Amino acid sequence: MKKIILLLSIISSLNVFSQSYFILENGITITVDADGFVYDFGNYTPINRITIKGAQYLVEDTNVLITFDDKGLLYRKYEMLPKQILGKGMNYFIGDNGTLFVVDNTGLVNLIEQDERVKNMLKCGGRYFTTSTDQILTLSNRGELTEISEEGLKGSDIFLYGGYFFMTNRGILYTISSEGKIQKRSERIGVIAKKGGNYFIDATGALYTINETGELKMPSIPLSLRIAAITRLGANYFMDGDGKLFTVDRAGNVFERTLEYDLKSAKVISL
Repeated sequence: MKKIILLLSIISSLNVFSQSYFILENGITITVDADGFVYDFGNYTPINRITIKGAQYLVEDTNVLITFDDKGLLYRKYEMLPKQILGKGMNYFIGDNGTLFVVDNTGLVNLIEQDERVKNMLKCGGRYFTTSTDQILTLSNRGELTEISEEGLKGSDIFLYGGYFFMTNRGILYTISSEGKIQKRSERIGVIAKKGGNYFIDATGALYTINETGELKMPSIPLSLRIAAITRLGANYFMDGDGKLFTVDRAGNVFERTLEYDLKSAKVISL
């Protein structure tokens, strides 16, 4: 495994934990940390140059890789990237040369090369992917690739792919922790209508969140939140049609956050 050390382009704060971002139409880049706080550190990203995006990374043009670390810093490096991307998730992407790029929580990129399991990738979820040989592999917040061994579960059983979760063709929900471990949930969940990174909404309008250990939660929600009005879903946040912003923290709690910008102008969402 190789690590690409990225060049620090903007220094902002040393005590926040960035988990995702969104970009306004004027290029202003807003970060959302793991505790659900929102920051404008003066980062700028030209939206017309973005070619690939995940929850923790962006690619500008074909050779500029941008990542976000757990302190809210943005890193930019010129790098020889694959000509084509065969699959991507929240913190990883796979090139046509079979190389897996995984962004860890410090903003470093782990390169995993010559791994047949990666070359056999079939379908991608947020923090995991399945292979043509029926394997399920997860990606941890440390950039580690782990093959899941669960009795009675194989890749082709997955019916619905989400961020930190998936559902099988038998209606069984599994959640994924930040360490890449899975949990079989006993809760009976109906049809999932909207999918975020660490949350989802079912067809009845119930909001479920997933905390960093993989526990499922039905959180208390702000009085201003109307589930039916949610239109834009990011990795750990969502917005309604009026531009109201709500975040989901590492414990699975939901908060409303305000900014001085009109968030209806958000053009790039982190999923």
